[in-house]
Amino acid sequence: MKIHIKESAVISMAALGFFAAAGISQSTTVSAKSRVKVTSNVKLRTDASSRNVTFTGKAALFNKASSLKSAKKKTTTVTLKDLARSNKSSQNVRAYRVARTNQGKVYYKVVTFDGKYRGWIYGGKSRSKFAGGLKTYQTFKQGTLTNDMANGTFQFANLGTANDNQTVTYKQPAWTQYKVGRQVTDSRSYANVNYKIDRAGTRTREGDQWVHIYAINNGNSGADGWILYSGLKSATNNNSPIADNAVRINLVDSATGASLTSVDYTKSGATKGATLGTNTNGVWQLASTDSSAIQSQIATALNRLGYTGFTLTQGQMAAIAQGTFGASVTISVVKPTINKAVRIVLTDPSGNVINYVDYTNNKAVNGQTLGTLDGSTWKLAATDASAIQTKLVDALKGTSYQLSANNTLTADQQSLIAQTTFGNQVSIKTVAVNPIKDNEVQLSFVDGTGQAVGSVKLTKGSSDKTALDTIKAVSVSDPTSSDSATLKKAYAALLTKAGIKGYTSDGLSNDQLAANTAALKAADYGKDVKLVVAKLPAKALASKFSFFDHANQIIGTADVPVDYFENVNGKRDTDVNFSKALAADTNINGYLGDSISVKQFEKALEDQGLTTIYYAAQDDKFPWTFGGTHMGANDLDGDVSADGSIFNSKYKTKNVWVYKVTISVKADTNSVGIGDKALFDKDGNVTIGDTGKELTLRYIGEGHKINLGEKNNYKVSSLQQLYQLATAK
Repeated sequence: MKIHIKESAVISMAALGFFAAAGISQSTTVSAKSRVKVTSNVKLRTDASSRNVTFTGKAALFNKASSLKSAKKKTTTVTLKDLARSNKSSQNVRAYRVARTNQGKVYYKVVTFDGKYRGWIYGGKSRSKFAGGLKTYQTFKQGTLTNDMANGTFQFANLGTANDNQTVTYKQPAWTQYKVGRQVTDSRSYANVNYKIDRAGTRTREGDQWVHIYAINNGNSGADGWILYSGLKSATNNNSPIADNAVRINLVDSATGASLTSVDYTKSGATKGATLGTNTNGVWQLASTDSSAIQSQIATALNRLGYTGFTLTQGQMAAIAQGTFGASVTISVVKPTINKAVRIVLTDPSGNVINYVDYTNNKAVNGQTLGTLDGSTWKLAATDASAIQTKLVDALKGTSYQLSANNTLTADQQSLIAQTTFGNQVSIKTVAVNPIKDNEVQLSFVDGTGQAVGSVKLTKGSSDKTALDTIKAVSVSDPTSSDSATLKKAYAALLTKAGIKGYTSDGLSNDQLAANTAALKAADYGKDVKLVVAKLPAKALASKFSFFDHANQIIGTADVPVDYFENVNGKRDTDVNFSKALAADTNINGYLGDSISVKQFEKALEDQGLTTIYYAAQDDKFPWTFGGTHMGANDLDGDVSADGSIFNSKYKTKNVWVYKVTISVKADTNSVGIGDKALFDKDGNVTIGDTGKELTLRYIGEGHKINLGEKNNYKVSSLQQLYQLATAK
C-alpha cells in the first residue's frame, strides 16, 4: 500500500507540475498577444486582377488580425476550404487591404465577390506575395478560338434583360473581376446586329466557355463584350448570288483567318468565266484602272471595320487578277497596328505577307515617327534597331525567308521602319534563304493566325508536266480534291514530307480550303505556294489517375487508394484534384499517335510534385502495425497560424500514422499501369490514343506511428515535417 501511495503522490505532483506549467504558458501567451499592435493598415493598389486570391485552408477568417487581443473567428478553415473548392465564380475572392503587426506578420482583408464572406486572414510575413491562408488565383483562363468561332458570324440567341450570362453582354466574364458587371442590360435593340468573335476562354470554377464579341459595323458596337458561347447563334447568311460580270473579293483577317466582309467588283461587258486580269510571261497583272477602282472599293469596305490605311500588295493584286467573273477570290488583309506601336509586315519577294511584328518602346506616342531624320537620312536608334532585328529574325524562323543575304536589317529597311509613325504599319520585303530552283516548287505552311509552321521544296519528277503533278506525286492523293478524306490523306503526306507534326486540313474553313486549292492549281516551278493548315486538337495520355500505396496494403485485402495526401512541395489536396493537374501536364499530352516516354512521364510527376507523396492515417484498425482509416481534409484542417498545426484539434494527444511513399516509373512494369497491366512497353514508350486512359500509380514506402501529444509533434505545418519527426533518431 505504501508503494501505491508513493506512486499516487508522484503522479499528483507531476500533474500539478503540468498544470502549473500550463498556467504559466497560458499567461505568457495572453501577455504576448496583448502586446501585438498593427503598425500599418493600407489599401492595396496593385492591379485588380493581381489581387484575386483563393483560400488555402491554413488560416481562418477573423474580424481583425488573428494575433490581436479580442480577435474573433468569423469563418472556419473548413468553410474556407469549401469556398476554395467552389464551382461558382460568385465565390471568387478579392484582397483589398493589408496590415502588418509589430511581430512582422501580414494580414489581408478579403471579400468574396458576392459579398457574403468578409474579414481578415493571415497572409504570411511578406507583402511581396500571398502566403499563409491565401494564394493567388486565376479566375479566368484565356483560350484559343476554334475554327467555328474564328470564321463564323453570330447574333444574340436570346433577347431580353435576363442577367443569366447568355442574354446580355458583360464587361468581363461574369464574376471574374470584383464589381465589374454588365456591358448592356437589354439586348433587344441588337437583335439584327452581326458579331464576330475575337477572344475566348473559360471561367476557372465553372469551366464554361465564354467569348468576346464585336459588331462588324462599328456603329452597332454598344453591346460589344463577353457572353457565354451558348448565348449566340449563327447569323443568317446574307450572301447573294454573284453576277456574271462581277468578281467577288472575300476579305479575311491574316492573323485569325476570320471572314471580314466581301466586295463585288463589276465590269461592264465582262463575260462569265473570263479572268479579271491578264497573264504576261507567267506574271498575273491587273489593268491600272481596275487596280485603282478595286483598291478604293476594298479600302472603303475595310475602313468601317477598323482596317484603315489598306493598300493592295503586288501579291494580292496577282491573286485578284486570277479571279474569274461569276466567281469569288479570297485575299488576306492585315489589321492596323496596336496602339502606340509600329507593325512591321514581312513579305516575300512577291509581296505576299509572311508574318508581322508589333514593335513599341517607352517613348512611343501615336503619330510620332519611330526613328529620327539625320540630314536627309532616316535612322533608328541603336537599341531600337537591335531589338527590332531580333524580333524580325525570330518571326521568320521556319519560313525559308530572311531579312537579307546575311539576315540583318539593311540600311534601306531601317530607313523605311524609322520613318513609320506609331499607330501605323510598314512592309519589309525579305529574301529566300535558299532560292527556289527552276525545277522546284516550295510549299510553305502557315497556321490560322498566319504564323509559319514549316516548308518543304519538291523537285520535279521526270514525268511531271506541271508543279501540281510534282505535288500530287508526293501527296500520293489529290490535295485539290473536294472529298474531305482524300484531302486529309494528301495533306498528311505533304506535312510528313515537310517534317511537320500536329497539323491537318481538318477544321479549315471553306474560304481557307478554296484559297489553298487556288494556290495549288496556280503552283509553278521556281515559286512558293502558301497553304493554311489547322492545328490538331491536343490529346491527353490519361483521363484519370488513381494513387495507391501498394507496399502497405494488407495481404489478402483489396487495394485501398490514397484519396487525400500531400505532394513533395507541401500541397495537400484530394486525389481527384491531383489527378486533374497531372492529366493536364504538357509532358504527357500531345497528338493522336504521339509517343510518350518513361522520361517524359517522370518529368510530369516531377513538375506536379508527385514523385514522392505523404499521407496520414488514424491508429484505429487491426493489425495496428498497418495504421488505419486514411485521413482526409476534415482531419487535416487545422489553423497553422492560430493553433500551430495542420491537424484538427481532436488529434492533439492521439497516435497517428504518417507515410512517405515514392514511385519508380519503369518500362514493362505496372508501377504505372492500366489496372494491373503495365502502361509502358519494353522500350519504355506508350502511344497517345483518341481518348485518355484511366491509369493507376503504385507507390512504395513505409509508415511510422507517432504520438501527437509528445514533444512538439502536434505543431507541424506539413506531413513531410511530421514524417521527419517520426523517423528522427
